[in-house]
Formats: sequence, C-alpha cells, structure tokens
Amino acid sequence: MAHRRSLFVALPALVVVVVALCLRGPFAAVGPLLGELSDQLSVPLTALAVLASLPLVVFGLLSPAAPVLATRIGLHRAVLAGVLLLAVGIAVRLAGVVGLFAGTVLLSAGIAVANVLLPAVARAEYGERAAGVVGLVTASMAVSAALGAGLAQPLASVAGSALRGLALWLVPVVVAAVAVGLLARARRGSTAGAPAPAADRTGILRDPVAIAVTLFFGLQSLSFYAMLTWLPDILESDAGVSAVSAGALTALAAVLGGPASLVVPLVAARFRSQVVPVLVVAAPTLVALAGLLLAPSSAPLLWALLYGIGTGSAFPLSMTLVLLRTRDVGQTGRLSAAAQSAGYLLAATGPIAVGALAEVTGGWRAGLLALVVVQLGQAAAGTAAGRPRLVSAAS
Repeated sequence: MAHRRSLFVALPALVVVVVALCLRGPFAAVGPLLGELSDQLSVPLTALAVLASLPLVVFGLLSPAAPVLATRIGLHRAVLAGVLLLAVGIAVRLAGVVGLFAGTVLLSAGIAVANVLLPAVARAEYGERAAGVVGLVTASMAVSAALGAGLAQPLASVAGSALRGLALWLVPVVVAAVAVGLLARARRGSTAGAPAPAADRTGILRDPVAIAVTLFFGLQSLSFYAMLTWLPDILESDAGVSAVSAGALTALAAVLGGPASLVVPLVAARFRSQVVPVLVVAAPTLVALAGLLLAPSSAPLLWALLYGIGTGSAFPLSMTLVLLRTRDVGQTGRLSAAAQSAGYLLAATGPIAVGALAEVTGGWRAGLLALVVVQLGQAAAGTAAGRPRLVSAAS
C-alpha cells in the first residue's frame, strides 16, 4: 500500500520530467545539421543560421503570455497546449524552407509556455518540497540539449535526410503530450494548480526582489548561450584545439548542467539565504574566463569544464530562486515568466554581441572581458536575489 502511495506521489514529477526532456532537443538538433539542411533545401548557410537564435527570441517575447494562458484554461492544460504546439511545430518543419522557419517559431512558442509553467506545476503538486522537482526539470533540459546535439547526425542518417531526422523528435513529444494530458485530466476541476488572476501582469517587475531574480536569470542565460555559441571557436583559435575536439569539449561542458541540476536546488533550498550559493556558482565561470584570457592553451579541458560547471549550476539556481522568492503558485508563474522573458532576450543578443566584438577587434579578448563583466553583474544581481526576502504580496 505504501509503495502504491509513493508511486502515486511520484507520478506528477515523472510527467514534468518527460515534458522537460522534450524542451531543448528539437532546436538543439538544428545546429549540427545546418550544412545538410543548406544542401537539402538549397538555402545559404548564413540564412539558416538564424534558426539558432530564433527560439531564444521567441522564448523572450512569448514567456509573459504563459501565465495568462494558465489563468484562462488552467495550469496543467496550459502545459498540455504548449506540448501540443511543440508537436505541431516539429511536424510543420517537414514542409520545406517556409515550414522549417514557421515550424521553428511554433515549436519555440510551445516550449516557451512549458518553460515558464513547469516550475509552477512543481509548486502546485509538491508545495514547499518542489525544489527537488525543479532540479529534475532543469537536469532534464540539460540532457535534452545534449541528446539533441549528439543524436542529430545519427537520426538524420537513420531517417534519410536532415528534415526527417528533425521530425523524429515527434516520438518523445507525443509521449509527453499523452502523459501531461492524463495529468491534466486527473487535475480537472481542481483550483489548486491554477495561477490566480493578476490585475496588473507587469506589476511584478516593479518589485526589487523580482527585478534581482530576473537580472540573475538573464545574465546567467547570456553566459550559457555565449558559451554554447562561441566556446568552440575560442578553443580552436586561442587554445590550438582541433575543431572536433573543441566541439566535444563544448558538448561536455553543456552536459554538466544535468548533474548540477540535481544537486544545486536541493542544496540551495537548505540555506535561509542563497547568497553563498550564488557566489560559489559564479566562481568556476570567472576562473574559466580568466584561464581563457591569460593561458588558453595551458588547460583547455579544465577551462571548458569550469565554464560548464559554472553556467550549468547557475541555471538551476536561478529557477530555484524563482521558487523560493515567491509566495504561491500564481506568483511563481508570473515571476518565472518575467525572468525567462528578459533572460532569453538577453541570451539571444549576448552571442551576437560577443561575435561582433570578435569581428571588430580581430580576436576573442574583448568578448571574454565582456563576459567577465557579465559574470560580475550576475554575482551582484544574485547577491540581491539571494537574500531571504519574498516578492511583495501585491505583485
């Protein structure tokens, strides 16, 4: 009997993990296939490169709409709608060039909804014990990104083309839709998981605690996506690493977010103040940037690992701060939306800025120095967000 009860309690966590496993792979798989897509569709590679940043822009623009949708149709059904939109977007990408771009926008919109609302689902299902579930969610997202990038070429080979390889992501997404659909049906009629309506949906951004959490999320997102975009080139040009090895080191750095996500939320939630975890998380990235600036060729593996540990730990910490600084499910959803909206817009512009600095100066030094400044800003914002205060009840 106790075993059945434990299984029943664990099922919502399993559902959110299954959904989270679908939230990075469908767009992380595009980068490794850009060359094949260019050949298959007869489109210049430079035009297709927009596909790499397009999801981040969509995340930033549409994240604020997720709590609105949850208020109108319910939290669980809103997540289901996001997963279904993700499935439609994946299918639409099969329709040539126009379908590839339109499908990317659609699937990114679906991911934006689920990104924002999964922490609120965890809060609704598990209350004060939700930090561990949020850790599982962020770990699953990291695994999803690694699977998307790592399996892109094998899936394209199995399917016979790059477009059909991308379409194979429909399989896990359909499974996720069925799972969250069953959970939504089980929660039908329940008001516990529905965010309360907010008269002023932008009011939360006038609260200093919410601003600090949003800045921390935004700056850590910028650091991560700058790493994902440019670390291979930095290692290749400054550290003398081969292109294949540089890509492998970057993939290794990215996947470290998985184990970090399982540990960081649980540890951070045990502290009354999260200032110490914020500073501990910032340290590895600062050391990595210093190494890349001062002695890039001396220990490229170490610099990549430290960068991955730092950025991979900052993301689950930012999601944990969203949870710990809010009073209820509705406020969690609103702060999650605000933080992710600003964060992903910053993430979309950050890699562009670092690349532009490299082009103007003829090297990576200026971009790395800019990322040091970003890290210091992240530590400052995190220090403010980490203090044991809650977003005001009126927000």
